[in-house]
Formats: sequence, structure tokens, C-alpha cells
Amino acid sequence: MNKQKIWWAIAIILCVIIYCFTASPESTGSNTQDWIERVIGLNGGAAEVLNFIIRKLTHICIFGLLGILLYFAFRKNKLFFAWFLTTLFAASDEYHQSLVPNRTASVTDVLLDSGGALLAILIVKQIMNKKKSK
Repeated sequence: MNKQKIWWAIAIILCVIIYCFTASPESTGSNTQDWIERVIGLNGGAAEVLNFIIRKLTHICIFGLLGILLYFAFRKNKLFFAWFLTTLFAASDEYHQSLVPNRTASVTDVLLDSGGALLAILIVKQIMNKKKSK
């Protein structure tokens, strides 16, 4: 199996994992905050802030990873196609989330996902360019 197929397979697996989390009515901000309050012991405003940070960093990291996987899956115009497909998946994921009970969609999350993907792809591209020049 060639490397592109492996990258595609891993990217698809990650998309399925994201879809499963999106499909779960339990994957809400309030459930995350409840967990923070029970496990970490924070309450009120501190729990809200940590909840917000964790959830938004998760968006950036997960979609950054998806962007990287897709970057390696493409042969040409890697940066654009990886970023575009990640952003398209992020938008469709938010739409899907809007159909799940107790879940809401957010344009801000799509922007975070898209920005996280672009940032991750640019970092990997820079690393790869440095390796090539050595």
C-alpha cells in the first residue's frame, strides 16, 4: 500500500471518530463542564473558563491533525486541498451537530477548525521545506 493511501485511511478514520463524537448528545459543553467540576474540583467561573479553553483547543488540535493527514494524502496543491477539505468537513460536521439533540452548531467553531488546520499545515510545510533544503 502506498503512503498516500495510508494517509487517506488515517484521515478517514479520524473523520469517523469526529462524526461519532458529534453524533453523541453527551458531547456537550455542559457535560464537559460537569466533568471538570467533578474531577478537577473547579467551580463557577474557573470551570467555565477551563471548559471553554479545553473545548476550543480540542477543535484546533483535532482539525489541525486532520489538516496534516490530508496534507500528506495529496500529491499536488497539498496546502490548498488539505485546508479546503478540512474546512469543508468542519462545516459539514457543524451542520451535522445542529441536527443532534442537545447540540448546537457554531460558525466560530468552523473558523477555529479551519484556522487550526491552516496553522498545522503551514507548520508541517515549513518543517518539510527545512528538511528538503538540508
